[in-house]
Amino acid sequence: IRLARASTTASAQSSSLPISSSLPAINATAARAAELELTPCHRRSLSSKANVTAAAADRRIAGRKRFYKNVGIAPVLPPGRSDATNGGNEPNGEEATTVESPISAGVDGTQSATGVNTNIPDSPRWSSILHPQSPSPPSPSSWHTVTLDGRALRTPLGLPLTLPSLTLALAVASEWDAQKTHLRPAQMPLMTLCCTAIDQVAGDPRAHRTDVLRYLRNDTSCYWADPAEDRVLHRKQARAWDGLHSSLSEDLLGLPDDLRPAQARGGSEALLLSRSSRGNSESGLPHPPMLVERAMRWVEGLDAWTLTALFSACAESKSFFIGAALIHEATNKEFKFDNGAARDGKWAADAARVEEEFNIECWGLVEGGHDYDRLNCSIQMHAASFLAQTVSHSEV
Repeated sequence: IRLARASTTASAQSSSLPISSSLPAINATAARAAELELTPCHRRSLSSKANVTAAAADRRIAGRKRFYKNVGIAPVLPPGRSDATNGGNEPNGEEATTVESPISAGVDGTQSATGVNTNIPDSPRWSSILHPQSPSPPSPSSWHTVTLDGRALRTPLGLPLTLPSLTLALAVASEWDAQKTHLRPAQMPLMTLCCTAIDQVAGDPRAHRTDVLRYLRNDTSCYWADPAEDRVLHRKQARAWDGLHSSLSEDLLGLPDDLRPAQARGGSEALLLSRSSRGNSESGLPHPPMLVERAMRWVEGLDAWTLTALFSACAESKSFFIGAALIHEATNKEFKFDNGAARDGKWAADAARVEEEFNIECWGLVEGGHDYDRLNCSIQMHAASFLAQTVSHSEV
């Protein structure tokens, strides 16, 4: 997964809106945080330049102590503004030394991950895809950043952390404010998603669209247990996925009533249907070509923020339909599913873990394993839904 770890570079002294120290974080996890260290560097413009040297990896420490006292937010210019592309996107545009955090895999100069951008994107496409594609796009005054002791945060690639919603900025600020004695990036899922959208998805949206569509041909929700072989698991799948395919096919993809995703029941049928053959040139379920085309068209129309949320939900659930249902409901106030159930973060986490929860019931729970997986899945789903909702309704 190419989700960039939350990190920051602080720059430019400014006056900012204070965030109360009692403001809670959006989510928290018991998993151990990734290693973190901040090292000084100079300001850089939006050019194709590696972030840090390989020696930065040797200077990492686990759980750096909180180095700031006050967390705030401040209005900033939208991405792509000529006066914001050369490092002038700090709250008051003053020159200042920045601080860098090499905590993201592949950004520390070691190439420790594949498919991670280590160069700063420099193209009009980067800024255009960061503007939300919603019925009510944000005005220039809606863009905010988060500040630590009056200095604006930056992403792992040194880009300004420009957020298109006041609500989103407050939520990210609350994650930073909730850090106590030591910083734990694993407890900042929204910061992670925002950095991913700016550094990774906006710079290479095609790769993330391809990854999202890969889940369509091997969608977890399309592989059902045979009721004759395991009726208990089949009943749980029906309870979690009931109406999922029909609602999305009609409302999101605009397909006729008689056109639905391919489904496999039982292990034998799954092997036969997903095997590449003359009629199915690619491995995976042979969905109708119109369905694949409509899904591709919808994914290509998403902005970087919504695409990041969709990618995160699909990767966590191993399902295009579960991720799409979560994001579609988060971005559409009027949308309702056939059975009236809400497709929110809790539903998405339950739908993604049907088989695993069934195995836990049969064989027991492994402490320090299954419980962490359950918590992390809930965190990722709620964070993805929150990001898509706040960006889509960025006027609030």
